Amino acid sequence: LVDGDRVRVEVNIAHAIKSRLHSLDIELKYSEPGLAILLKAPGVIWPDVEWAAPALVMLADLPDNHGACLDDGRAVPWFAVNEVEKGVRSLVIVAATEELRDKVARNIASGQVKFGIYALCHGNVPQSSIDSFVGDVDIPEMEVFKKWCLYNHLPVDIFSHVSAKVDSVVKSSSSGHISAVRATVSRATSPNLVLRRFMFTLGYPIAGSQNYTRLLPNHKDKGALLAYVSIDMPSLAHNGQQVSVTADVPPKLLAVCEREERFYDKRQLRAQSEIDELGAISDSPGLENELSSSASVTSASDVTLAGDRPAAYVTGVKQFCGHKFRVTPDTLIPRPSTETLVDAAVEILRSTGIRAMTRVLDLGTGSGCILLSLLLAMPNARGVGVDISEPALVVARANIQLHGLEDRSAMCHGSFEGFTADASVLAEGPFDFITCNPPYISPGKAARMQNTIGHEPSLALVAGDGGYQAYRAIHASLATNPEVLAPDGCIGFEIGKDMERGVRRIFDDWKEVGAFKDSQGFLR
Repeated sequence: LVDGDRVRVEVNIAHAIKSRLHSLDIELKYSEPGLAILLKAPGVIWPDVEWAAPALVMLADLPDNHGACLDDGRAVPWFAVNEVEKGVRSLVIVAATEELRDKVARNIASGQVKFGIYALCHGNVPQSSIDSFVGDVDIPEMEVFKKWCLYNHLPVDIFSHVSAKVDSVVKSSSSGHISAVRATVSRATSPNLVLRRFMFTLGYPIAGSQNYTRLLPNHKDKGALLAYVSIDMPSLAHNGQQVSVTADVPPKLLAVCEREERFYDKRQLRAQSEIDELGAISDSPGLENELSSSASVTSASDVTLAGDRPAAYVTGVKQFCGHKFRVTPDTLIPRPSTETLVDAAVEILRSTGIRAMTRVLDLGTGSGCILLSLLLAMPNARGVGVDISEPALVVARANIQLHGLEDRSAMCHGSFEGFTADASVLAEGPFDFITCNPPYISPGKAARMQNTIGHEPSLALVAGDGGYQAYRAIHASLATNPEVLAPDGCIGFEIGKDMERGVRRIFDDWKEVGAFKDSQGFLR
């Protein structure tokens, strides 16, 4: 080309619009002059919805498409009336002009427009709780709630314009139950937000990662597990005639329920297998007198799955480091990852050379499984377990008897704050190694994990200071009396995920001699 040449470019507008629409998952569900209802897929944002409305109407070749679909070869965007959230499959009302948009908005505010939403909620939602819930907010929170309503252009009595029916309930390993709820919301241009807060306030939050939802494991990247399934509204062009638009429940939401139920069934099968394997443990003479009758199991035929109780609490037995240990709801259930602490202690103790008698102290001993597994692996070792829970110490002493370690082990009542001043502990020292699997779950995290840890004693799991409270208490105790350890003695902690930096900061005046990962590659 040179200066002065003329270039003619022909564009097929319909083809260009079709090409862009092809990349968007948006469907025209209803239209009338100046108004359309679209169904958008998750991932589609509001500018695309507003652009797609006139384009879809134009391509539908309706007798009256309100005329202004094209402007110099481009579709002129319309105006979305209700919210358009990127991560939610939504039905969206779109108007061609601001005047029509405002008219629909007034109909929404007066309660003439009803949005139907299908949502997956945590827990077994009782229909009676929904029916009797009037949306009352605790008095201290009422002013905050009023401000929230004002900010989101909602009436203060918005919860009275929400109705919901439980559609189905399935079992869930991670959440106990998942309830599918069909809800109707009116008087809100943000019905999704209203329903999220409604179910959250009721105590059965919708699964998701947005405000007023709660994460569902294995679905953490989802915005919210809900979808719009209907809109009922008066027509603007046909004398207020009622318009009803529906959409199917997305297969992905149904698949979540199927998957949760399948995972639950698999977990139950594993639990039953564990019960069958461990339920037939032989009881040592007199052992049953050491434990409550609820923890006594004498044969596999005596045990069955009991709701969502962990299999170990049903059988009263758990395998750890190749040995069977008694457990009750007063003790933690030993985890395979905790075997890493035993392996690390044995490795370090053996690397320091064989002593005539190696002495071990186990803080927060619980069932005693860490201490006793270490003694079983090292015949030249003896040890003391310390725990603040007397019921847990009963179980630990029963396990001493079970494994015939009465002559090499003892259990003492004590705390992280006071063990270095306890005469019964000091009498067995100084210790070559201190093991400790302390509580390290923060209260906030524990609240989100109730379905996985709710049966176990919170005293052994939950700690303040972001989960670091026990580590700080033990560090302070050792600082007051370091002689509880032998000159070349070590302390080995189990830590939670991503806690290594915090624990290292607490013990920055100590020398680190090793860090160990579990079988899944996590630093423990």
